[in-house]
Amino acid sequence: MNERLIVMDFEQGEVGVTLGDNFRYISVPYSLTIVAVSCSPSVDNATLTIDINDDGTGVITAVACATKATPGEWNSTHVGGTETPVRIAAGSVISFDANNAAADTVVHIQIYALVGEKTG
Repeated sequence: MNERLIVMDFEQGEVGVTLGDNFRYISVPYSLTIVAVSCSPSVDNATLTIDINDDGTGVITAVACATKATPGEWNSTHVGGTETPVRIAAGSVISFDANNAAADTVVHIQIYALVGEKTG
């Protein structure tokens, strides 16, 4: 199979809303391997972190998302980081948690993932 790198881009939040657990859900119709994550908030928020869940279980946790001008990063060994890549099965539901988000904060999250890789 041919591996392809895809980027999934999410932005969530609005005035009058405080993001919390499971603030957004998506289902994936294909298997993928998350190799990197980048996130940033609309305003500085010293304790804000983001979790990514696979069918309700945290698989990537506490990605720093605290400084507007400095995106937080989670990088796997596939892209020169130290984290283990995370495999998500086809048909899974990915959800996001915003830990310690201030009211009215908008978060921007990018997930870099491989699809079409040979697994057997």
